[in-house]
Formats: sequence, structure tokens, C-alpha cells
Amino acid sequence: MANIQERKNKEGKIISYSIRVHKGRDANGKQLKPYAMTFKVEPNWSERKIQTELKKAVVLFEEQCKKGLIADNKQTFERYSNYVISLKERTGVKHRTIIRYKELLKRIIPAIGHFKLSELKPQHLNALYEQLAKEGLNKNTGKTLSNKTILEHHRVIRTILAQAEKELLIPYNAAAKATPPKVEKKEANYLQIEDVENILFYLANEPLKQQAFVNLLIFTGFRRGEIMGLKWDKIDFKNNLITIDTNLLYSKERGIYEDTPKTEQSKRTISVPIQVMNILKAYRKEYNTKRLALGSYWHDTNFVFVQENGKPMHPDTLTDYCYKFTKKYNQIIEKENKYKLKSQQIKLLPHINPHAFRHTQASMLILNGVDITTVSKRLGHAKTSTTADIYSHLMKKADESASNTLENILLNQKQA
Repeated sequence: MANIQERKNKEGKIISYSIRVHKGRDANGKQLKPYAMTFKVEPNWSERKIQTELKKAVVLFEEQCKKGLIADNKQTFERYSNYVISLKERTGVKHRTIIRYKELLKRIIPAIGHFKLSELKPQHLNALYEQLAKEGLNKNTGKTLSNKTILEHHRVIRTILAQAEKELLIPYNAAAKATPPKVEKKEANYLQIEDVENILFYLANEPLKQQAFVNLLIFTGFRRGEIMGLKWDKIDFKNNLITIDTNLLYSKERGIYEDTPKTEQSKRTISVPIQVMNILKAYRKEYNTKRLALGSYWHDTNFVFVQENGKPMHPDTLTDYCYKFTKKYNQIIEKENKYKLKSQQIKLLPHINPHAFRHTQASMLILNGVDITTVSKRLGHAKTSTTADIYSHLMKKADESASNTLENILLNQKQA
């Protein structure tokens, strides 16, 4: 039953009614703050008209309260976003995702944080996206934000408002009706076979540890964190298999820490070439020699790739090494090319990074006829459709190659 109180002006004329509906009590028996609304009276309404419209408003308000359709008009986006982030942390959302949410909110909150949840409209978000495109700066490059980064901001807002909609604090998700910028799909960056062969040629001059993790990048398609998180007991030397079930990451708050792989499908066991396993065997002997020599100073973490004292390596080490490797051997190549004819000059190594090798393996497998399901499982993608979407341009080439093969087998042979 609604509680109705009239409000009058100085002249004693009724200008509005306060309508309150009891919300109940919490788990401790404390009475919750009631739902409340104000019903305004139009100056030209008769007494009969006022009572008729008031009755309609009360009935509608009570019905909305029962169904939980009344929005929290006092909750601001900033306050609610803090609640959602803490909720995500408690429910097990990955730490790196939480960190990214907080980074993006640093630009979002100054623009829309003061809005009440019920006031936030699609046009407010569209204005924010336009502002980010003009004024938002990327700290790493000093350039305006890309459409991809702005889209990340949109997704965070959508996630927060989705929770508010789920909790019946808002009637709809404003972000779902907003218009974020479109992101042009870029083709995956992969190396040519000649480039990979040259990298392997120069890699033979490097220490065993570096040979081991770059060979793993090339021949397994593992992500950077998966290689840094690899442990010796996950390598089956007898059957040439490696199991991935750990991801090694870094954040300012935690330092270097272990996490589960990106998705459940990222936990996988794949076959590895014998030559790569032989490099790992040789590196393991070197590893054990160092471990025994250091004795009590050695930190027995069981990670395959470690610092000089056995502690896990920073994941960025792998990226830094790829950059230094390219720079080192390109300087050597440039010196040699000075004394050669242009036709005899050695090709420079391309810029390499850990993920480029992942794309390279996928491209080589697809272009050589390996089915997309096998490629997807090897890469640890959550869905086969993810693999198909990323490498659609390569699948088109593979399809053209298959068509040409059929033509050679069936048509050309018939003509002969």
C-alpha cells in the first residue's frame, strides 16, 4: 500500500504529492529505504482531475515497484562502476582484465562519472566517443586514440551498464543503443618462410635458452605468457608433447604472477617436432648444471625459462629479446652487404615479436591444407570461428589453391 502525502505552496494550494512504497527489510531486519516518486499537479487541473490522475500514478508506480522496474535515480555512474569492478574481482574475472578496466575508466569517469545511471543516454556516450577521438591521447605514442581503443572504452561502459540492467537499476543499457566507431579489420601479421629460415639460421649462434624459447615460438604457436609459464613437468620428452595450463603475467600491483590460460580451450597438449625437443633436452642439461652449482641460492620454481637464480622471468623479456635479436643480426647483415653486389646482398630480417610467430604458424598450416579445426585447437582458440575470422584472408588463398589443384587433377589431365 502506497503512502501518499500532499505538498502545498505558501498560498496553501496543492502543487504535488509524495508517493512512497515500502521496500521491505534487509537480512538483519532493518527497514530498507522506500521507493519514492513525486507526482506534480498541473495548475489548471480540477480537484476531480487531480484525484483521477493521482490514482493512476499510484497504481502504475506500485506495479513498477513490484516488478523491480524502478531505477536508482541517485546512483552515479562513477559510484556504480566502482561497485561493478569490485564485483568482477570477487567473481574471479582475470586480474589483467580488471587492470584494463581501471585504466579505461580514467578517461571515462571525468566525462560521464557524474551522471546518474537513469540519466545516462546514448547521445551522452556518442559525445564521449567523439571527444576521445579528438582529444584523447595514447600515453605510449602521444597520438590521438585509435578507433580500436575507443571501442574498448565503449565495451567497458556497456559491461557496467549491463550489470545495472541485470540488477533492474535501469530500464535499458544506453551503451547498447550508442554508436561507437567502427574498427577496420587488419590482416594478421605473419612472416614469410624465407624469413623464418633466416631467423633459424642466425638463432643457431645464440645461447641454448634463447634457442629454446624462440623455437617454441616458431613451432608451437604458444602465446608469450604460455611459454614463460611453461614448467618442466609439462614436457613429455618420451612422446614429444607439451601441455599448456599456466600463463605467466606481470602487473605493477602483483609483479610476476601465475594465472590460468586465456580460455578453457587454451589448456591444451600439442605435438612438438623432435628437433625442438632435442634443443629443450640440451638446454635442460645446462639448466640442471647451473641449478646444482648454485645449490641453496637457487630458487626451485620448476619454470623452464628462469633468471640466473631460478626465479621466473618477466614476460617482457621474450619481447625484448626478439627486438634485440633483429637489431643485432641486421647490423651484421648490413656490414656484409656493403661489400656485395646488390644482386648478392642478404635480405634483412623483418621486425619480429612473439605474436608474429603465432600468426606465422597459423598461416603456414592453413596454406598447406591443414583443416581449420586442427589449427584452432593447436592455437588454443575458444572457438573455431575465432580462427576463421582472424585468418579469413588466408583461408581464401587456401581455397583458391584447392580449386587450382582440382583443376590440374581433373581438367588438365582430361585435356592431356
